[in-house]
Formats: sequence, structure tokens, C-alpha cells
Amino acid sequence: MNFRRYTDSVFEFHHKTNFINGENGSGKTSILEAIHYLSLTKSFRTNNDSEAVQYHRDYFNVFGEFTDTHDKDLLINVNYSKADGRSLLLNKARIKRYTDIVGLAPVVILSPGLQKITEGGPAERRNFINRIISQTDRDYFLSLIEYKHRLTQRNTVLNRYRDRKHYHYDAYFEAQDEMLAKTGKKIDKGRQAFLIAFEPIFKAIFKRIKHIDSQVEICVKYNIKATAKDYTDKFMNSLKERFERDVVSGRTSCGPHLDEIIILYNDREIRQIGSQGEHKLVLIALKLAEGAYLESFKNEGIIFLLDDLFAFLDSEHCRNIVLEIGEKNQSLITSTDLKELKKYGFIRKSDEFKTINIMTGEA
Repeated sequence: MNFRRYTDSVFEFHHKTNFINGENGSGKTSILEAIHYLSLTKSFRTNNDSEAVQYHRDYFNVFGEFTDTHDKDLLINVNYSKADGRSLLLNKARIKRYTDIVGLAPVVILSPGLQKITEGGPAERRNFINRIISQTDRDYFLSLIEYKHRLTQRNTVLNRYRDRKHYHYDAYFEAQDEMLAKTGKKIDKGRQAFLIAFEPIFKAIFKRIKHIDSQVEICVKYNIKATAKDYTDKFMNSLKERFERDVVSGRTSCGPHLDEIIILYNDREIRQIGSQGEHKLVLIALKLAEGAYLESFKNEGIIFLLDDLFAFLDSEHCRNIVLEIGEKNQSLITSTDLKELKKYGFIRKSDEFKTINIMTGEA
């Protein structure tokens, strides 16, 4: 209700494949965005909830009913008002922590705006892996929230010290930095474990969908170079050594928030050398690997939200992607031309898909 262009709309989806058909600007992506809200409590298009509110309205409501492989229903409501902010309901009961919802209905989004994962800076790739791990490792998720809170607090105090021209490392920072370092250690441990498990999945999927011989790799330049045993001490020592320059700059210049995650394509950084098609193919492999990784933890089918999937890809790549998604997962695919979907092999048996025509509002 009052979400983007939709005043009061209800959609019921097929448990396998759904084609959301319509012209550009008709509201296809907004449907995917609403489902993303229900799974991860936020948009993949904006960090500002108010932008999703329909023009001249003060609030939006998004309601979703999910059914798992055991036919158990899950009801999620995400409500936002410009006056009161966001509120969440799980099975009709109000909850205070969005961490109680994240990952219950596992969703993987593939949208053109996410190409920055391969094309953008390290922060985009850190955010990418943070979102995946947070859906499977609650301790990591909570540690990440705590770390961001402590980092923000530390930077605020650094700015106060700069205003006072106070450059001496004192007992306050020593105590705060110890807690920051201990939390950072949990993040470092979670990332290393994740990448050990995730990279082989990513490589295997890329090999299956890419019909031209090439290879990919994920490399990490950890900002704190340490073993699990001495991580906290080395992080604290770095914070102390850099304290004066941190006061001058007003920000913390070391820690896992500065880890560099690099994606190599044929032994070269794809960010620097990849074509538009290569970037998209690597992104698709990353997102399919995300789905496979989540499925291995949750033993539950994944909802794939595929926005503008076919641009810049040839028919063989598209057919390989169709096979990779598999029949046990649910997919919602936006399109402006159903003839292309038929050509790429998505539309097969009439009982395996549903078409929703946004232009007419008819399914």
C-alpha cells in the first residue's frame, strides 16, 4: 500500500517461475523491491525509506506471506511512516529487532544497480559478503552491527579530540579500542570462514555458465594482518600507532572495515579490465553462488529476483543461467519482451510459470 506506484495492489506468485512483464517505468522493479524489503527489511535501490513512499503520501505498508518447503506459513509486514519511521511485524506480532527477520525468507537480488559489486570500490564487495554472512551467521550479524556502532562512536570522539588539539592516546581510547578489536576479530574470523566456503562455489558456477574458457578468483587484502591468536593485540597496536593521524583526519584508519576484496578475471582485476558483458556475467555468478551458499545453510529454496537479466548476454549464457537456478528455487523475472524469454528457454510447460502483466494489471 502506497509503495512506489502501487496504491493498493495484491500479487500472488507461482512457486517456480514468474515473469513480470511491462514497459520500462511500469513498476516491475518495485515489486522485486517490496519482496526484498520483506526478506532483508530494506531496499536494494535506496538507503532512504521515504523514497519508496508514493508521491503525496506519508507512509507505506508491505505485506508478504511466504510458504516454506514444509508448507509452514510465514507472515511479514514492513511498515514505514515519515513521522514514526519503520516498524516490523512477524506473524502479526510486532518485533523490535530487524535481526529477527533477516534471512527467514532467503532472497537473492540481481539488478543492474548491483553491478557496482564488480565495478565499484572495495566497500561494495564488503557489503556484498556482509549481507550473505549476516543471513547465515547471527553472531557475525550482531558483531557487525556492534562494530559499526563502536566505529562511529570512535570517529565522533576523534573529531572532538581534534577540536581540542588533544593528540595523546589515553585510557579512554585504550578501553574502547580493546572492545573494538575484539569485535573486529569476530568479523575477521567470519569473513575468512565464509570465503573458504564461498569461493569454490563461485568458481564452479562461473565455469558452468561461461561457455568461453576463463577463470575467476576472489582475493582479500586483510587490513589487519594477523592470526586468530594475535589478532586483537595487533589491531589494538595499530589503533594506538595511528592514533595521532586518526585524530587529524577524524576517522579510524585501520580495521576490517577497510579490508579490500578483489575479484580477478583471468588473473587480472575485473574492475579494471572487464567489458560490460564480462562484468554482468561475473555478477550473475556471484549472485547464483550467493543463492547456492544460502541454500546449503538453510535447506530451503531461494527466491531469485532477476531484474533485467538478459541485457548484454548471449542466448547460451542465458540458457546456462536458467539451468543453474534449478527447478526447486522460485524466481521472479522482469521483462519487456516475453518472446525473448521463450527464446532463452525460460517458458516451457504452462504449469511451471506465471505471467504478470503490469501494463494491464492482469496476471
